[in-house]
Amino acid sequence: MYNTIYKKVKPLMESADAAEKLANDKQAELAIVLEKVRVIMEKVDALKAQLKEATDKKDAIEAEANEL
Repeated sequence: MYNTIYKKVKPLMESADAAEKLANDKQAELAIVLEKVRVIMEKVDALKAQLKEATDKKDAIEAEANEL
């Protein structure tokens, strides 16, 4: 009886182990991608700040030029 049950359960256990390994691998890949996205977002935020600073400087120079 144990052998009959084991024959049915063993493939299921192997499938579950394979699925768990795959899930762990994908989680690791996801962590790498999320880190890359975080770095890119930091660069985007820095560029947005730089653009705002340049735009503010341009507006100030244009205002000064209009006053003259």
